[in-house]
Amino acid sequence: MIRNPSRRDFLKTGLAASAVLMVGTKASRANQGPQLFEKSSMGSLELPNRFIKSSTWSGTGDKKGNVTDLTLRFYNEVARGGVGLILTGNQIVMTNGMSSPYSIGNYDDSQSEGLRKLADSIHKEGCKVVAQISHSLARSNPALFIAEGDELWGVSAVPYASGSPIPKEMTRNEIARVVDAFTAAAVRSHKCGFDGVMLHGAHGYGLNQFLSPAWNRRGDSYGGSLRNRYRVVEEILEATKGALGPDFPILFKINTQDFVSGGIEPPEALKIAQRLEDNGIAAIQVSACCPISEENKHCPKDEILEKKDEGYLLDFSQYLKDSVKAPIIAVGGIRSLSTAEGALKDGKADYISMARPLIREPNLINQWKNGNTANAKCISCNGCFETGLQGLGISCKIERMLKEQQES
Repeated sequence: MIRNPSRRDFLKTGLAASAVLMVGTKASRANQGPQLFEKSSMGSLELPNRFIKSSTWSGTGDKKGNVTDLTLRFYNEVARGGVGLILTGNQIVMTNGMSSPYSIGNYDDSQSEGLRKLADSIHKEGCKVVAQISHSLARSNPALFIAEGDELWGVSAVPYASGSPIPKEMTRNEIARVVDAFTAAAVRSHKCGFDGVMLHGAHGYGLNQFLSPAWNRRGDSYGGSLRNRYRVVEEILEATKGALGPDFPILFKINTQDFVSGGIEPPEALKIAQRLEDNGIAAIQVSACCPISEENKHCPKDEILEKKDEGYLLDFSQYLKDSVKAPIIAVGGIRSLSTAEGALKDGKADYISMARPLIREPNLINQWKNGNTANAKCISCNGCFETGLQGLGISCKIERMLKEQQES
C-alpha cells in the first residue's frame, strides 16, 4: 500500500528546500516583521491585533441552524478575550449542506435577525467578525437535512469516505444553485453587519471536494484540470464581488495537503493560492488534512503537550507565504506566545489563529498582552466537542471536570 507523504516527508523534498532558500532573502525583513499586538489590515478589514479565533463548530444552533442565546454567549465571551478577529464556525448555505448537528445556518433571510445579533454582540466588545460559509456536499449528513426533498449532492458520485453513502453527482444547474447560495450567504452576512466572509475550502468540505481530485472525477468544465476544478470557487468570488463590490473582504481556508489518496498536494495548493490572489482574496488561512486523512485521523491534532508539538502546519504556511503576497493566516497547534511571535518573525505567517485554546481560556490573548505569558492550558484532548454534540455548545472537558470536583 502506498502511503501518502507526511508533513515531515514534505520537509525533506526539494520543494521544502527551495522554500528554505527563499527564507534567507527575507531575513532582514523578517527580523523587523509584524508585531502581534499592532494594528493591521486585510484589505479594507482593519484589525486591532494579529490574533484570530479560528473557526470551530460551536454546537450552539437549533435544529434548523438558527442562532440561539447560547450562540451569542459563546462568541461574546471569546470577543471579550482580546482577539482581533473571530472566524465563526462554518455557516451552512443550503438546507442539504449540514454535516454536524446544531450548526449555524446562513441559507435563508429568516435567519438574518439572529445573525445580526451575533455580529452586533461581537462588535460591542471591539472585535471584528467574519462569517465562514460552507456546504458539506458529500460530507453532509442526510439525517440533518432540513427541507423536504433534500438530496445528498456530490461533485461526483464519489462517497466522502469508505462506507459513506454515494451522493448524486451534481448537474451544472445544481452547481449554479450552490454558487448562488454562497453568494446569497455573503450578501446576507454583509447586510447583517459581518466584516467579511470566509469560504471553507479545507477539511473535506464541499469546496475542498471540488478542488481535490480525490473527490472530483467530473468530465466536464468543472473537473479534470486544476483550472476546471477551481472554476466554482472563481464563480463564487466573481458573483460575490459583483454583488458587494471589490473591497468586501473574502477570505479562504485552504487544504495544503489532503492526506487522502489522490488528494491535493502542496505544489497544487500553491497554484490554488496564486489563483486566489489573482482573484483578489483578502487572506488565506493555511490548513491541511480532514477527518478521514490517512496520516492524521482528525484535523485537530491530539495531545499537544510540548513545544516541539506546536505549530504543526507552520511549514505549510511558510511554503505558501514564500510565493503569495496575500496575507497568510497560520493555524494548527499554536499554544505559546513564543511560537506565535516566532511564526511572524520568521516570515511563516502574517496572522496567528487558534481555536481550542480559546475554548478553555477565552481571555488568553488579554493575558498575553498584559504580561502573563504562560502557555495555553489546552492539552488538545478534543473533549470540548462532547457537549456540542448534545446541543449544549462546545466547552473544555478539563474545566468541566475541575468544576465538578469543586462542587462535589
